[in-house]
Amino acid sequence: MKKTLLASAITLSVFGLTTNLSYAEENKVQSTPVETTHSETSADKVEKNSLPAKEAEPSTEANANQTTNPAKKEEDKAPEVQKEGWVLEENIWRFYENNAPVLNWKKIHGKWYYFNKDGIMLSDTIFDGYILTSSGAMVDSGWSKLQEKWYYANAYGKISQQKWEKIGGVWYYFDQDGVMLSNTIFDDYLFTNSGAMAESSWVKQDGQWYYALASGKLIKNKWDKISGTWYYFNKDATMANNQWQGSYYLKASGAMAEKEWIFDKNYDSWFYLKSGGTYAERQWIGSYYLKAGGYMAKSEWIDDSYYKARYYVDENGVYVTGTYKIDGKDQQFQSDGKWLGEASTSHGFEKGKYNNIIFLDPGHGGKDPGASYYNITEKELNMQVYHKLRKELEGLGYTVLSSRDSDVFVDYVTERSRMVNKTDSDIFISIHFNASGNPASNRAGIQTYSYEEAAGYPSKINPYWHNHPDRISESNRLAADIHSSLLAETGAKDAGRLRSSFAVLRETNKPAVLLELGYIDNFNENQQVRSDAYQNRLVAGIVKGIQKYYAGQ
Repeated sequence: MKKTLLASAITLSVFGLTTNLSYAEENKVQSTPVETTHSETSADKVEKNSLPAKEAEPSTEANANQTTNPAKKEEDKAPEVQKEGWVLEENIWRFYENNAPVLNWKKIHGKWYYFNKDGIMLSDTIFDGYILTSSGAMVDSGWSKLQEKWYYANAYGKISQQKWEKIGGVWYYFDQDGVMLSNTIFDDYLFTNSGAMAESSWVKQDGQWYYALASGKLIKNKWDKISGTWYYFNKDATMANNQWQGSYYLKASGAMAEKEWIFDKNYDSWFYLKSGGTYAERQWIGSYYLKAGGYMAKSEWIDDSYYKARYYVDENGVYVTGTYKIDGKDQQFQSDGKWLGEASTSHGFEKGKYNNIIFLDPGHGGKDPGASYYNITEKELNMQVYHKLRKELEGLGYTVLSSRDSDVFVDYVTERSRMVNKTDSDIFISIHFNASGNPASNRAGIQTYSYEEAAGYPSKINPYWHNHPDRISESNRLAADIHSSLLAETGAKDAGRLRSSFAVLRETNKPAVLLELGYIDNFNENQQVRSDAYQNRLVAGIVKGIQKYYAGQ
């Protein structure tokens, strides 16, 4: 019997030693500690029938006088349960070896786990820079999501902390806890929803637009041209929009406004942004005037020193023309908006009484070019002579008014006459160049017209004055004085001092003449009248004729 017991003891001792060596090998802590699901194996389970059945105890009376038997008491104790492997205790996982819970790191079936000082397996957490998943297994490498946060572990399982990582060709940043940054800006770099650093791209975040350069840096506190369009980025790197940046305006899209109108409700005003982006000020843009600061003028007078004229803009900002009532009084304006003065209540003129006011009418304009030959139009030549003539007359002290001062269309049937009729002008001079319609005819010379009534052409707006003897005689005298002076100054051929029922002569209630200063379908005369020197001689002839007219009153 003793031999048998000794042999059994030796066998158990050897088995125990072998088992302990195996456990000792598994329990080695490695410096570099995917997931597995814990389950109890049949070997790990404590089976219910492994416990001996409890013997029935004798009754109290039967044992009252009996002496307690120590051996019997020891024999009645249940055998101790042996714990090995994974054990779930009160919803806590432990791993047992030799009936003792493992502590620290443990590699089990190729996966690393960590058990705290109480032997509890850590899970869903980060310990010492390593990610422990819901199963407790350490993440070996790659991406891992833990409690809605992303982490990245290197090949040794250590997570990236407070550093940049380029993963799959994309840059990411991980904070001091190893959390991947996303939907945020860090150190002037923007991280998208995926965590990727933005590069060479627009990104919208929290309702604001940003732009990342090729380096990833955000543009901030400066202008930048992107895809041919200018943008401005604020100090916080947000794209500016619907706001001013100095003299420039950033539209809703963020693009700088250029060559366009914008309405700023904060200032309740229209502004015009010129080429280059700066706002227009103290200047006209079409029919609108932009004041200092770029505000569009409305319902107010404009004194323009550049054009040396006064204008009035209505409630829509457009300069007015013709007769316009201001503060209860009718004011008269030219077709280009220049103020002529308060509308005269006088009808016609008073012979022998003059105000030294001359009304000039450059013929045609805008959509009406007049005659056109050899790459020049009549309206161009009319305007060239008009500007020179106006300058000379104003230099002599005359007040000069006009039907147009730029290339605009003004109806010639009645509108030009209506304009002059509402002024206190002394005389009316309409400037034109001639054309025969047949260049081969070689017709040439200067013609001067005054009014003569013609059947079939009744007056529309000037029934009283159109054929009044005083106006007719004064018109003829003006025509004669200017015609003779023009011929004397230019040496041009005398093509005739004529009379006609042209609309501007018929409907005007002042002494009026119409000048045809040369034939532009005659090549030689065309080249002559377009020269600066010859135009100066034409102007000199007209001026001398006007002076002769006033002197002969």
